[in-house]
Amino acid sequence: MDSRAVRSFRVFVIVTAAVAIVLGVIAIVWPRPALVLVAIVFGVYLVVAGVLRVVAALNGRGAVGTWRWVSGVVGVLVAIGGLVCLLDPAAPLLVLAILAGFGFVVEGVAAVVGAVVGHPGSSRAPALVSGVLSVLGGVAVLVLPGLALTVFVVVAGIVLILVGIAALLLHPARAATRR
Repeated sequence: MDSRAVRSFRVFVIVTAAVAIVLGVIAIVWPRPALVLVAIVFGVYLVVAGVLRVVAALNGRGAVGTWRWVSGVVGVLVAIGGLVCLLDPAAPLLVLAILAGFGFVVEGVAAVVGAVVGHPGSSRAPALVSGVLSVLGGVAVLVLPGLALTVFVVVAGIVLILVGIAALLLHPARAATRR
């Protein structure tokens, strides 16, 4: 690899690692504002995507009429979802947490039932423990969705910092750029 390519890659690694570390620290120090910012960015994305889909449906004269109609309706619904995110950024986050909690409970119940009736290829004790933990975790998320989201953001921030540090430690050696 030529030295310019190695230097470019080194810069890329250093910049992305620094951004990961900074975003990780922000997520740990200010988890709730970080979540709100994510919801706002997501809301803007949904509004833009919805409007573009409606524009494509209106301008798609050569396309099949059913596609244009469905695309336009979906675009309106997506844009409305984006507006909901922008008007109340906490709402979609809480819905996401509640859906995740519900998913944990359903998966846990399925695992417990599988452990009780005997699921082929798995041991009953680990399936039972896994199922009970999943139900308990799901109930915790359902009871305290805001706390669950905060914990998620803090853990994601820690992961970002670790990934950034690992990238800095593993980036190409400066000697590689001299070859």
